[in-house]
Amino acid sequence: MKKILFSSFLFLLINVSVNAQKIYPITSGELIFSNGNVEFTDEYLAQYPDAQVSGVPLRFTAFFHLSQYWHFDFTGNFGLYTGLGVKNVGIISDEILYNGSPGIESYQPYKIIRRLYTGGIPLALKLGSFKDNLYFFGGGEVEFGIHYKEKYWNSHGRDGAKTKYTAWFSNQYQPVLPSAIVGVQFPGGINLKFKYYLNDFLNHDYKNQNFVSDLTRYKTSQVWYLSLSWQFNTAYLTKWGDGETAYR
Repeated sequence: MKKILFSSFLFLLINVSVNAQKIYPITSGELIFSNGNVEFTDEYLAQYPDAQVSGVPLRFTAFFHLSQYWHFDFTGNFGLYTGLGVKNVGIISDEILYNGSPGIESYQPYKIIRRLYTGGIPLALKLGSFKDNLYFFGGGEVEFGIHYKEKYWNSHGRDGAKTKYTAWFSNQYQPVLPSAIVGVQFPGGINLKFKYYLNDFLNHDYKNQNFVSDLTRYKTSQVWYLSLSWQFNTAYLTKWGDGETAYR
């Protein structure tokens, strides 16, 4: 199935390249404001009725987000783009969890931050005035997890100690993260985009003896984000013999 999808994608790009009137590269970074929805299963709440997700704070990241896109303009008003990108996505949750440790109250508040570096391939249509660099776009992206980090601490702040775990290609998250994207490109290079992940962020089958890291308690771990970026056409940058950079 993966070979069929890859072959179809490659075939599409070849046909797009042949029919496109203009092809050019775009480089972009992002400022990401992410949020989501985290819920416990009914079974977990039946066992621990005072447990709860007390909040899902907004998460802001500026590092590390880098994408290289290729734009294919069929006319001055209709085209598409694809490319490759690396992003830092994740979710923060404030939770009240049962802690059965001796000498500690049964339920305690915890702040949990989970983030994942992904590699993604977008494909989106765009419609507008390319001459004025003003257009709308919409499509999807498929991302694959690379590096996972989990960090949490008791939000009572008794000793300020944090517990951190990191892993390459771990099984705490969904291996494939498809998403839908919509946005608008403004003159001057400013780009505003909304992304909604179509499946859960975490692998809810992951079992851990550590009660904080046990992901089986979750029914939902949805993520979405709004990003702001500045995009520039890398084909406009050329190096002259004297080392100066000029814009074509």
